[in-house]
Amino acid sequence: MGEAGFTIKDFKVERWIDTYEDDARYNLAETDAEPFTLEELLSLGDREKLLSDLLNLRITYNPTMGSPRLRDTIAARYARTTAANVLVTGGAVEANFLLANVLIDPGDTVIIQSPAYQALYSVAEARGAKIKHWQMRLEAGYQPDLAELAELIDGKTKAVIINIPHNPTGAVIGQADLETILGWAEAKGFWVICDEVYHDLDLEDGVIPTAARSLSEKAISIGSMSKSYGLSGLRLGWIAAPEDIVYRCWCWKDYTSISNSPLNDYLASFALANTGRIMARNIPMAKQNLVRLLDWYRQNEGSIESVVPRAGVLSFPRLRGLPVSTEEFCLGIYRERGVLLVPGECFDRPGHLRIGFGTAPAKFNQGLDLLSGYLQQVLRQR
Repeated sequence: MGEAGFTIKDFKVERWIDTYEDDARYNLAETDAEPFTLEELLSLGDREKLLSDLLNLRITYNPTMGSPRLRDTIAARYARTTAANVLVTGGAVEANFLLANVLIDPGDTVIIQSPAYQALYSVAEARGAKIKHWQMRLEAGYQPDLAELAELIDGKTKAVIINIPHNPTGAVIGQADLETILGWAEAKGFWVICDEVYHDLDLEDGVIPTAARSLSEKAISIGSMSKSYGLSGLRLGWIAAPEDIVYRCWCWKDYTSISNSPLNDYLASFALANTGRIMARNIPMAKQNLVRLLDWYRQNEGSIESVVPRAGVLSFPRLRGLPVSTEEFCLGIYRERGVLLVPGECFDRPGHLRIGFGTAPAKFNQGLDLLSGYLQQVLRQR
């Protein structure tokens, strides 16, 4: 899609999910922890007081940068950060959009950890940036090769965009490697934009590094109430960055969402103040599903190559010997069994599948059983 002077690619994974999600019976494409109901969320606190507060909120414009309460709560997650370093956005996707428009100029080099969620680089590409892909390869366990990244950095590099933990692979850039990248940014003058929407969903203790914003003034952290929290319907994210970057993004936000809902702002403030309780619900579900998924991989190791996800709720295996494309495979299982998956074509990695394992275990198990049967059915067609 495009107009004269500005062309942006179709957002393949979002178009895919939006087309099929509502009618899927078993959603293995879901990228979030199991969504909360409002009743369940309010039960984590003084329900009657919370409900009274909500009923008395005026449904008017919220402060465009986010309420002071919410910005203070977010700022407390990072070192050397105050509310002045925080801008509340319409999900992480708006955060990415604002940053691309503020930081990137035609001719800049932008390096993206790949495969990647398309919002992290397509807006920069539409603005005229040269996109270089820092590839994460299944054969290497999806682990980053810093020597390869060093080769990609050039004199025009404006930003290196990373995703910790990583969508779609579940891999993690470790503390030492992150500090190395940030050191290069400080020495060479580029920005490190770190999408950290899965930062609270650790499957192994000590695997997820310190938030990038806490480690360097050349780092920008992006967070969200989706993914780890299971609160994607709040449509609320944030940028944590130096004050001048926050101010410039705020100026752009006046032309996009203007402000977030005061209802969502209130609920996000409450949820972030209760992160421990929310993760005590979400992480055990993800771990239980991961055990089942890894067992399923072992049972199908002749037809699937996989890497164990280290954090988050996503896995990105590769299928062997399919007589059809993975896009055709995903369409087939959706139409015949009601199971929704994301084909690797949405990440420019044909032959792969993105599987989400954050949902309720009973539903996840049923979907995986149907996937087993359909996979064997398709393989018999060879």
